[in-house]
Amino acid sequence: MHEIWWFLMFQARSQLALLQLAAVEPYGSIAYEYEKNSYPLAMADILWGHKPSALAFLQQIDSQASETHGVDLLSGFTLKGQMRKYFFFGDQLDPAYRQRMWDAMHEFTLTDPLSREAEPPRKFWERSTDDCATPVDCRNTENLRAMRETSVYLMAEETGNEATRLIYKQRLQRYVSTLLDIGMGEWDSPTYHGHTTAAYLNLYDFAQAPEVKQLAQDALDWLYRSAALKYWRGRWSGPSKRNYGDGAARFFWLYFGDAPPPEKIERDWIYAITSDYAPPDETVAIARRQFAKPIELRRTHPHYENWKPGLYGPAFYETLYISHSYQLGSLAKGTGGDWSGFSLLVATGDSGVEELSVRADQSHVIGQYENLLVWYGQESPELTFPTSHIEHVGDITFVACDQTWMAIHRLDRGFALEISEFPTYRQFADFKQAIVDRAQLIVADGRVEYRGSNGKTVAVSHEGGRLPLLWRNGALHNWENHHFEFTLRK
Repeated sequence: MHEIWWFLMFQARSQLALLQLAAVEPYGSIAYEYEKNSYPLAMADILWGHKPSALAFLQQIDSQASETHGVDLLSGFTLKGQMRKYFFFGDQLDPAYRQRMWDAMHEFTLTDPLSREAEPPRKFWERSTDDCATPVDCRNTENLRAMRETSVYLMAEETGNEATRLIYKQRLQRYVSTLLDIGMGEWDSPTYHGHTTAAYLNLYDFAQAPEVKQLAQDALDWLYRSAALKYWRGRWSGPSKRNYGDGAARFFWLYFGDAPPPEKIERDWIYAITSDYAPPDETVAIARRQFAKPIELRRTHPHYENWKPGLYGPAFYETLYISHSYQLGSLAKGTGGDWSGFSLLVATGDSGVEELSVRADQSHVIGQYENLLVWYGQESPELTFPTSHIEHVGDITFVACDQTWMAIHRLDRGFALEISEFPTYRQFADFKQAIVDRAQLIVADGRVEYRGSNGKTVAVSHEGGRLPLLWRNGALHNWENHHFEFTLRK
């Protein structure tokens, strides 16, 4: 049971978010898939009391959707909004329009729309190139798949198309079981994690079958817990897949707070504001870092297209160290493609966060053991420091942030990093002296070893093939036993 303070703060943040959404005029367009931008604004306006104009906007006949009675059911983003419009705001719709929507959904789900052909292919926007030859969105990114599968299930269930409902129930069961077993291919995306979550909020709120509602809750519990690990003080930390944008941090701010309001609106707020789902107490505590620290977590993440033959299993190996004033995370194979393999956020003030960013274009590996990290690649990376005091002692760069201290040892193709804070050392000067006196960096035969000021060691080598060889305190790491989560201890 949530404490009363959480409900009060969630309601306060929701009202602020609703005000921000309702303040945006005009709503925008319903052409192509632009309902993903305009529908949330119109729905927010209804909640704010501007019903006539908002309802008129939501009940426009879409000339591009002539095959579905003028109700756009193509794009996953549009479907997500149509479900919230029909099920949550349905009693405020004109009865004739609501019947039009029901008729469209009924005909649309007489058979699986993903198995039918549509000619010519409908475009998602004016210059889109990933158009589908099916009447429903065929794209299989994690978030779009979630929007499609939850929406088609709800439409089939509502209109009594049992054969289609069962097809999509099976697909939902398969997705959620995979999520709970190996995770998600679009893992911890700072852009798309919120989109997937909003789709499952629709399923949780509107599914009639108890077992499907339970599936939605299982998925949401997992999604919110994973978000809680990467959300910190209003920011989204890494490592992460599809690591561009910041919508997820804004979305989960509604639930986790612990930061000032975001400067930009997040349209997915409308799904959270109108949903009955609340994350477990433990998840909120994780997001607000209300547990014993420091702690190291080791997580694995699957291939992006993990449903394909031979791809069911771990592809990314993450180490995440959460301390009092910083959060350090890395992937064994570093950054590449559309994933970020290094992340360091440090606390500033009572609620702020700053970042140390690392950029390199060539392949590299990373070895991490708690607060020690070795970055080793084919070129020297570019480091961008947070606001800090920087000193150089020999080959060591010392960085003093608001509450966190770093020592960076450069090498030809990378660096070694040690991070500390109070009370490990009483002051920055003590940390510097300990590094100068006891830390050691050894590079030999393609292996980099760093001995920290506390005597712990981490070493990494490219020799491992698909994954690097990693030694933690002298012991060769077994990647097959890498995964280690934790039970919350306050």
